[in-house]
Amino acid sequence: MLEANADQWPLRRGSLIYPTPVAIACGRVLRARSATERVGACLKAAEVLARYLAALAVASYAAREGDGKGELSELNGNLSFGHFLTTVQEVASTNEQHPAAPLFAEGFKKTKRNVELFRGKTDAALVALLELRNELGHELRNLDEAKAATIEATEPPLPRLLDALEGVEALLSKPLFVVESQEWTREGLVIRRLLLMGESSDPTPTFIRVNQDAGVEFRDVPYVAINAACLRLPPWLLWGIDERRQNFALLFLDSVEQVRARYCTLDGTEQHRNGGIVETIRELCAGAHRAPDTVRLLDGRHLAREWAGARERIEEGGRREEGLVDWHAFDPQTISWFAGLLEPETADAQATIRDRLLDGRFYVEPDELRQLRVLFGRPAVVRSELQRDMLDIRVIDPITDRPSQRELIESANLIEALTRAVAFFATQTGMGKVAPEDLRKVEGSLDYITLREIFVNQAVHQDYQDSSAAGQIEIHSSKVTVFNTGYSLVAPERLLGGGKSQSRNPLIARALRSIGFAEIAGSGIRAVHRACQQARRKAPAFESDRAANTFALTLDWSEVPTDFDTYWQTLVGAQLTKHQAAVLNAIAEASSITIATIETSTGLDPEDVIEALDFLVMQVLVEQDESNYRLAQHLREKLG
Repeated sequence: MLEANADQWPLRRGSLIYPTPVAIACGRVLRARSATERVGACLKAAEVLARYLAALAVASYAAREGDGKGELSELNGNLSFGHFLTTVQEVASTNEQHPAAPLFAEGFKKTKRNVELFRGKTDAALVALLELRNELGHELRNLDEAKAATIEATEPPLPRLLDALEGVEALLSKPLFVVESQEWTREGLVIRRLLLMGESSDPTPTFIRVNQDAGVEFRDVPYVAINAACLRLPPWLLWGIDERRQNFALLFLDSVEQVRARYCTLDGTEQHRNGGIVETIRELCAGAHRAPDTVRLLDGRHLAREWAGARERIEEGGRREEGLVDWHAFDPQTISWFAGLLEPETADAQATIRDRLLDGRFYVEPDELRQLRVLFGRPAVVRSELQRDMLDIRVIDPITDRPSQRELIESANLIEALTRAVAFFATQTGMGKVAPEDLRKVEGSLDYITLREIFVNQAVHQDYQDSSAAGQIEIHSSKVTVFNTGYSLVAPERLLGGGKSQSRNPLIARALRSIGFAEIAGSGIRAVHRACQQARRKAPAFESDRAANTFALTLDWSEVPTDFDTYWQTLVGAQLTKHQAAVLNAIAEASSITIATIETSTGLDPEDVIEALDFLVMQVLVEQDESNYRLAQHLREKLG
């Protein structure tokens, strides 16, 4: 941590209320334990700030008034701290009117308040930090404690960083967000939003109701709200899957190549994007215009004003040191078991979980604290949070249609509930002994896949703030039914297609992913569906009720009568159902075909087409190229 005599509040405040990448950078400086760590964290935070400001600057500049064509320096090759700072300086120095122009002026132009400075406050601070970064060069990787202590004594980076943040305080107070869905309901247009403010990299979805003509144009992209204008930040900043961590993350532009661009997360995970993204980058550098979206709540407020009220409450809670992780509220055996799966040889379970699950944080947001208590809490803590039973599993007698066996899990934490539920389910379905650790296997029989996905998905997607009913599982002779509070955040028509969104309980989801119990959000029902298909059993049926806030899933284990197509069986020895054969016939008639065209030519429902395609691809009868399908090469050769 910072030395006791240092003023920690600006960094603590930044970690609470700044846009997520800047907040994370502030938190890392705050938790630095040595001079070496502090110098490195300050320089990294300055670069993150420059990257974020560059994305915001370009987005705002593209929304400028008038038709003037203002060009920015073209970006090519690997991008660095200096490239991003130059972009911000270029936008800030223009006289064009754009949404963020007065806010950039506060940090990058001389004013009466800083007339003695050659540069604006943020500009001067970032230039100084960039010069220090360049002076150190490759030494920064191997900076020793003595050298770092000298730097802190002679040209300390922390005061510069605080100046840089203070100069753009107004910009950093504007909400960064992603819209996951927009849906018409009886109450009007409801937006499911991820508010990317504060240090948490696992934001909990929130819902807002907006005016009928006030939605955003694009889903799953980062926006910043400045007054009523919502500025789209791609292609400088994207929202996508971090494959290494198996969750959603912000991706920063890191390199512009000839036909593709490279992006990286704050932790350095890289991925490439193409599909015209480089052309868009060059168009924006050349001065292309892009109109902002406008979002207003039903009460007339814009999103920036809505966030201002929430920010004040969070700040006040931070001053009272709310959100401190209370390890005494957690069950020691659960903590030890979980940490052991993260690091088998760990000697400090709390430190392991803090580093691996909480990104080193000592304080978390209120909703994250609630999830931690449900996940790890002692019985009294769990009971206080839930105000209901955790899980009720029943075996239904086929003659009386009443429970013959029951496992009621009242106030155990989620990890303990998972342990007991797995053992009970495995015993009652004839699977024998299955330990919770076994759930890390991603392949297996239908019974195993069912076991894994039922419990993991119910744990991740359940609404733990709804005290109306416990999670329920009923085991029948030929089916399993699952019920829980918390309607599906993914539209029902997208569930079987593997629709992905942020979980209702993102920290719980991350915890289960980190020990191998879960994969990327949205894959669970899809996995069960594929297992049913391979076993030639009925596809899972589900019902999501937003009004009642419930979700129900039925898995019918009875075998589906098959009606095989004789043509393809004779030709290639493949046993295909009528639906599968119809889809294969449609594909055979074209060199390449989309799902929509298949639906039109066959008259089948979208779910039937997707189910048939999955089987045909799995059997190597059809090849998929993004959204297009064609016959596999060996079939094309056979058919001539």
